[in-house]
Amino acid sequence: MKKIILFLSVFALLVAGCEKDPVVDKGKLDPNAMILIKPAKGVQLKATVPGLTALEIVEQADAIEFRSNYFDNQYSDNPKEMSRGFSETQRDLSIPALKMFGIDVINAQGEYLKDFTHGFDVFITNISSDTIAYVPNEIINNARILIEAAYEDENYTEVYRIFNEAFTFLPISE
Repeated sequence: MKKIILFLSVFALLVAGCEKDPVVDKGKLDPNAMILIKPAKGVQLKATVPGLTALEIVEQADAIEFRSNYFDNQYSDNPKEMSRGFSETQRDLSIPALKMFGIDVINAQGEYLKDFTHGFDVFITNISSDTIAYVPNEIINNARILIEAAYEDENYTEVYRIFNEAFTFLPISE
């Protein structure tokens, strides 16, 4: 009888110790997601002499321009010049931050697009096409690694968190 009780006790401990890992909410595809492009730490409120403040950059930004070897997910040895414009609804003056459409990275059908995340020489320009800020290549490269890993894991919660936190810009000084 003692052996049966001991066996049942050990069995109960083993079953209790084998609980499943907690379920992680990986979220769902959100075609309305936005990508925030915020000022890098330390430049958010400071004026850079003689450059623009972060708020001035967000107010004056007309487009984000970049080069990429990918266009519509097709690789080319010759990089192409690309750009995305900013409307008034793509400016958040309270943060301050610029917003790109998430569908520039993951389209409405859930396909990962490489054009922007494999981009380089990323500049923010004003209405006169003058460069007023830039996104360092290192920022794009680091974000790409994280986004691709989360995308492969189908973890949209993580993809959208990265969209909100990874991309930063620096002002251009004259």
